[in-house]
Parts: sequence; C-alpha cells; structure tokens
Amino acid sequence: MRSAFAGSHPALNFLFFASVVAFGMLFFHPAMLGISFAAALSYSIRLRGRAMCKTLLCVLLPTLLFVVFLGAAFNHYGVTTLFTLSNGNRVTLEAIVHGFATGGMVLTVFLWFVCYNAVVTTDKFLHVFGRVFPTGALLVSMTLRFIPLLTRRMRKIFEAQRGIGYGGGRLRGGLHALSILITWSLENAVDVADSMKSRGYGSRGRTSYTRFFWTRRDVLLTLAVLALDALVIAGMAAGQTRAMYNPYISLPAMTAFSIVLYACYALLCFMPLALDCTEEIRWNRSR
Repeated sequence: MRSAFAGSHPALNFLFFASVVAFGMLFFHPAMLGISFAAALSYSIRLRGRAMCKTLLCVLLPTLLFVVFLGAAFNHYGVTTLFTLSNGNRVTLEAIVHGFATGGMVLTVFLWFVCYNAVVTTDKFLHVFGRVFPTGALLVSMTLRFIPLLTRRMRKIFEAQRGIGYGGGRLRGGLHALSILITWSLENAVDVADSMKSRGYGSRGRTSYTRFFWTRRDVLLTLAVLALDALVIAGMAAGQTRAMYNPYISLPAMTAFSIVLYACYALLCFMPLALDCTEEIRWNRSR
C-alpha cells in the first residue's frame, strides 16, 4: 500500500524509526508501551495488510504468551502471590505484569522493524549514509538484504531440485542445497563488490544521482520529530517513564506533565499513520 510517510525524505524516515525503536527498548511503563505497540501494530497492518494480521495471530501473540509464561514460571519475586505451584514456587502478579511488559517491548520493537523494512529501502539507506560512511553503508545494506534474498534463493534451489527429480534424500538434499546457496551468495557478493568498485563508489569527489530532495513538509516534520524527542527525553529525565515491578508494582503519579508527555509520545508514534490517513482523505476528496 502506498504510504505518504514513505515518500518523505529518507533522513526523516530514519530519524523517526531510530527514535521510536530506541524509546521502545528503553520504556517499560505500561502507558508508553501501550502507545508504542498500538502505533506500531496499526502502521504495520496498514503497510502489510492481511499478511500482518496472520503474523500477529500465528506468531506474535503466541510469542507474547510464551514470554509471559517464562516470566511467571522462573521469576518468583513480588509480594502479591496469586497461587503456589506443586513444587512450592509462587506465581506472583508482579512477575506476570513484568512478563507482559517484556513481551510487549519485544513485540513493539519487532513491529517497528517490520515498518522500517517496508519504508526505508536500500537506496534510502545509502542516500543517508553513503557519503559519510560509504563502505559501512554498503555493507549494512547488503547484510540486511541477505536474509530475504537467501530465503528466495533457497526456495529456487529446492524447486530446481524437485524439477530435475533429485533423489538424494532429505538430509543429503538439504546439505547440497545449502552448499549451492553459500557458493551462489559468495559469488554474488564478489560481483557486487567489483561492480561498485568499477563505478567508483566511495571515491573522493564522486557525484551521485539522487531522487530525494528536502521539501518544506520534510523540514517541518523533522523539526516536529526533534521537538517531540526532546519532550519525551525531558519526561524520562524527570522520572515520568519509570516503572518498577520488583518487589511491587510502582508507577509515577499521574500529573499534568505526564499527560502532556503521553500525548507527545502518541503524536510521535502515530505520526506516519496520521500522515497516511490525511493524504488518503485528501486524495479521496480530490477525486
């Protein structure tokens, strides 16, 4: 699905995802986790559609429940005992809530990376970091590209083996396919390196074509992201994002500043979805 936020400048895209991923890994406060998870889930569903819903039901929710189960089974801290197991270990409310917080943090970061892969393409990444760190940017982009690329190539190898009637057995056929995949990938990596070197990639004074240009909207959105980041960091420094689950659940008191903090964080996390919805409404009205 076409995304208005994906059409923004790559530096803005990267700044946004760097902010939400960093905050997603730092915050264990239920309100902050809920806001970030809701925004990441909504935007990933908009970008991926029904496939994301299937992944949510079949992979993400079972993962969350598994993390909660591990937290409740192996962590016995907390003062609120819900029940006691046959081996004498206590299952506490604090351990379960901490498991939900940990699982929610993991799923939120995963969803943000799903959105990142859909929005920040290889050419955008190279545009942002290619001039500053040409070799490192090329290496990172090739590494991120390898996971889906290897999956597609392995599928092609298995299809080719079935097409020629290869009967080497499941284990032997898998090892043979893995050997072919490694050889194919190494040859491709050498070809890419030679191709980029012959084009003068990373040379001093070399100019490069770009199709990304700053617009007034990009500048305003970048300033908005930086301002919201500063407000969220100020709230974190003031202790409004602190959450303690051991030995009891302790959250900061609700104040006017905390409400403003939650609102700013919501504006930051839901910014891409809001831009897409606004652009879609304008497009429908123009038609």
